[in-house]
Amino acid sequence: MPTRPLWQTAVWTAVGALLIGLALFAATWASLDAARRSDLARARDAADNVAHALGIEIASELRLVENALTSVALDYRHQTDTRPAAERLRAAVAEQHALVPFASALRATDAAGAVVVGLPQGSAPVFVGDRDYFVQARAAPGAIVSEPVFSRLTQEWGIVVALRLQSRSGEFGGVVYAVLLASHFQRLFAQMSVGESGAISLRTDTLALAARYSAAEPHSTRGLGGREVSAELQRAFAQRREAGWYITPTALDQVERITVYRRVAGYPLTVLVGLGTENYLAPWASSARRHWSIAGATFGLVVAVFGFMLLQHRRQAAITTYASRLARQQSLILDNDMIGMVRAQDRRILWANRAVERLLGHAPAGLTGQSTRILYPSDAAFEETWRAAEPALRRDGRFRTQLKLATRTGGALWVDLSGAALNDTESIWMIVDIDALKHSEEQAQHLALHDALTGLANRRLFEDHLRRSAAQARRSGQAFAVCYMDLDGFKPVNDRHGHEAGDAVLRAVGLRLHNELRANDTVARLGGDEFAWILSGVTDAQDVRPVLQRCMEAVERPIALEDGTPVTVGCSIGVALSAVLGTDEQELLAAADAAMYEAKEAGRRRCAFAATGMGPERP
Repeated sequence: MPTRPLWQTAVWTAVGALLIGLALFAATWASLDAARRSDLARARDAADNVAHALGIEIASELRLVENALTSVALDYRHQTDTRPAAERLRAAVAEQHALVPFASALRATDAAGAVVVGLPQGSAPVFVGDRDYFVQARAAPGAIVSEPVFSRLTQEWGIVVALRLQSRSGEFGGVVYAVLLASHFQRLFAQMSVGESGAISLRTDTLALAARYSAAEPHSTRGLGGREVSAELQRAFAQRREAGWYITPTALDQVERITVYRRVAGYPLTVLVGLGTENYLAPWASSARRHWSIAGATFGLVVAVFGFMLLQHRRQAAITTYASRLARQQSLILDNDMIGMVRAQDRRILWANRAVERLLGHAPAGLTGQSTRILYPSDAAFEETWRAAEPALRRDGRFRTQLKLATRTGGALWVDLSGAALNDTESIWMIVDIDALKHSEEQAQHLALHDALTGLANRRLFEDHLRRSAAQARRSGQAFAVCYMDLDGFKPVNDRHGHEAGDAVLRAVGLRLHNELRANDTVARLGGDEFAWILSGVTDAQDVRPVLQRCMEAVERPIALEDGTPVTVGCSIGVALSAVLGTDEQELLAAADAAMYEAKEAGRRRCAFAATGMGPERP
């Protein structure tokens, strides 16, 4: 056979090296791009969890403030005793302020806007009649949340929740309002883990900055009251107001962050949580440098190998030696210790390398002639894999999947299984161990959907189960109930014995609820000392009462702390029945929450059913 001219060999060698290099760098880029997208998705999920939790916490605080203001307004309107109006107003404001200690002030004004209740002794008179929140509250029938306000009294930024006061005859008597300082939200945000370059902020619907916490500047008040925002934030708000995300340098400090935002349910406020891309993606960047270095070194090796092959073309005498060396290299690749390789014909094993023994425990010699069924944990898994693999091998010549293979000792191992057709009946398969990666993914999935303290479902998983229960109820007509529980007496335990004792109480309560409920009922911790569960197959209050009785008795049993000290807590429960209120899951959850507050207001340690006409009761 005539020898190919050197220039042709050189051209084909260069083309081959270039194609391999392009394929290598394309594969490296695709892998790193997928890893970066995965890291960004995890960052979004982490930031979204923080934003979701903060949104719930802030909404809860605002509801408590709104309830306090409403109580003062009702007392002012009804005038149920003979005390002077000013004395009665002072008493009502003092009583309600004790219920919302996170509010820096709870004050009331006269009809002109002069503050008449709630000022520190000896302070100068304060007039708020020219404030926007006073004007809005005077005109609005319900509570209003102000834009960021700079206090003339304390010289601090904050937001105001205000409600008009009016007499029984409807005459305007002034405004009662609560002040929530930016420093309060800053302390709340500081409890969240956002990394060294992370930041959390609270903005109004007009994008005015009400509060901000930055790990780099934990006590900074820079930007408060202003509307300095990035163009990306403006575009994101314009496209989707309730929730979203974007990546851009923050306007206030020019730090690039992955920012997720969520609107506070029911209020004109939005929580924004930003994780610094430099810190969060640092492991990815280090991995990228390592992968590109490996890719470059591999490409250099490829070029060297092709150069070596080109030199061998000039040495006809060394062709046999080179072919022999290449055969040995191929043998080392096939019979390696890391990647299992199996050659099969008509579902029978012709050959297996020694890595199969390390991965699955089967000696290669013992596998020869055996059915490939021996590698699978069940007949069903075996048939399912081959039903998918055989058409793909005939059509594309390749097949790849991730599944569990059986080990010789009866265990199971997650592997990446890829096959290539050699001819119509033969194929070769590569087995890569991904067991640790799969278990890590399963653990991460569990942590994302369960409460870290109690092990119960978290709000995200609970809402998913609630949607499923509502969808099933709409399809099959099977009714269900949503129960919302808040502990009574938990704060004194926490204050007296410390947060570790409080955590022990929450863990004990979660375990007791889990033990009292059925396996097909979902129980979750929604945050703080609030729990909720879904009871399937119940139609009316009579069906629910025995379960509520068991749960309340279980919660009220003494709980022994780590030092042996017994403590007790009670609970108030609100119940919403789908048979009464319909299957809108958000309405059911809100109704159960409202019924729970009704039970608390009726004396605590009892339950209340939403929209049934029955008052709070002990079940």
